[in-house]
Amino acid sequence: MRLLDVIRMAWGQIIRRKMVTLLCMIGLSIGSAAMVIALSVGQSVQTYSEKTLNDNYKMDEITISPNEGIRTGKGKGEPSSFERGALTIEKIQIIQRIPHVIAVSPMLTLDSLEMVLPDGRSSYVEVTGTDLKTLEGFGYKYAQGRGGEDGRVAVASYGATFGLIDPKLTQKLVDQLVADPYNDELMQQYMDMSSKQEQLVQQRVQFKNDNYTEPGKTKLSGSVTVTGELTKPINMDEMNAQSEKKVYLPLDTARALQDELGLQREGSSVQQLNSALVKVEDKRYVAQVEEQIKKLTLNTQSNLFQEEAMAAQLSMYQKAAIGIGGFIMLLASLSIIVAMIMSTHQRRRQIGVMKVLGANLWQIRIMFITEAGMLGLIGGLAGLGIAFGALDGVNSLLASQMTTQLDGPMTVVIQQSALPLGIVFAVLVGVLSGIYPAISASRTNALSVIKSM
Repeated sequence: MRLLDVIRMAWGQIIRRKMVTLLCMIGLSIGSAAMVIALSVGQSVQTYSEKTLNDNYKMDEITISPNEGIRTGKGKGEPSSFERGALTIEKIQIIQRIPHVIAVSPMLTLDSLEMVLPDGRSSYVEVTGTDLKTLEGFGYKYAQGRGGEDGRVAVASYGATFGLIDPKLTQKLVDQLVADPYNDELMQQYMDMSSKQEQLVQQRVQFKNDNYTEPGKTKLSGSVTVTGELTKPINMDEMNAQSEKKVYLPLDTARALQDELGLQREGSSVQQLNSALVKVEDKRYVAQVEEQIKKLTLNTQSNLFQEEAMAAQLSMYQKAAIGIGGFIMLLASLSIIVAMIMSTHQRRRQIGVMKVLGANLWQIRIMFITEAGMLGLIGGLAGLGIAFGALDGVNSLLASQMTTQLDGPMTVVIQQSALPLGIVFAVLVGVLSGIYPAISASRTNALSVIKSM
């Protein structure tokens, strides 16, 4: 018996037994669709999670800090200097030459200072000295102006342009609110004043340091010109963006402010930095670059552990999804086994005639296994249609559950690699489910069947 004849006979049985075929296809198609969607959801979750990690945790960045455990004393009674463990400009220059490093931003963080406009309005901001030319290398974009200049210039973050209010007016409103805390009009007036945005570019600002240990001794710095304003970070909502108030200065200007405001820490060198950010070409090289930086006796920190934790969690989700799809396919296989056993009983006469005509056990088994495999193929193809049809419903459900996500809800996309896997799995389930009925059919006693005809 040729293979083509076997396929033709199996197809004829599938066409004639429409109800059995339909019942088998329902289970197989649902199982195949569940498997395709499970694989696609797993891959889509991984892609979405990686994007979220990169946006929120900056997986391709490394934070460097001094190794303060390594000190070199200058002598008894003299302040210690962190010569080996210190973070200096010389070390920054070495780090810039490490392979796969694309940007290094030195950081000299000052205390939170009061930024004062010429008209007296002010707001507390976090002041950081850095190389302004490196900001764009770390994803910062300018809403207006620029920051590549040296001298007494500054770049304001998006949040630093909000909440610049007159201290006297603020104190007056606060006093009124204390006296009348349930006055909605006063509260709204205060909120409107705090959320008003100010254009800072080309304005000359000063920084004030209140000495809390010696009340009344307030120091005011010289003027600094704001030359640039940054856009709102794309991975941050409006409220958090407005509350993140930062001002970036050139390193020389930041050191000058330290002297003017009395912020220089005793025993520290003017050339030492608080921290630095390193931008790596790709997150694959983060661990390699970290090892090179540690050789400079510096501490490093990255967010690779976030990715490892995410991978473990995703693995659990994918196993659960595949397990659900596999369970549905198991139920489908049971339906095929029952249907094929019933078919064997109904086709005892046909099997008996085939044996009389010379068909051997292997040929009879092949016919039943081929029929089961074809049922699996048809069910798998139908399952792909169901998977694509159910995709809109899955994405709508995710959209309703993830309305608060800044990057928008996760969208499941049917993976091309999942399509052949869904079909192959359905065919495999069909073939395996047809083995027992095929063996049972081949054991049919031809003589007893013919006698009963």
